[in-house]
Amino acid sequence: MKKILVSSIGIILATSAVSAFAAKQDRENLAQCKADINAYYGDNTRTRLRSIKRRAGETDLRLMVNPKNGENTVIVCSVSGDGASSLATDDGVALTSTEGEQKVSYAQ
Repeated sequence: MKKILVSSIGIILATSAVSAFAAKQDRENLAQCKADINAYYGDNTRTRLRSIKRRAGETDLRLMVNPKNGENTVIVCSVSGDGASSLATDDGVALTSTEGEQKVSYAQ
């Protein structure tokens, strides 16, 4: 009985440690995505996080974006494991900078 109790406590502590790490990484990814969105749409853009989906090596953040003089749109910000980010519409169309083919990304 003691082994079960100790094992259960160990599993609970390990799970909460992983959750704390994921929350920190999510905050960093959100800050990076908001910076990319502000660079693309302008500084007076409001964003609201709708959902986060984690896959092997990549995190997708779905954001509701409200540009200053535009209508609401859903943007998906994908952040890879190496820290590179890219923006796309909800339909999967990549948002590009004014320089053409280059995706908006300000990751180091």
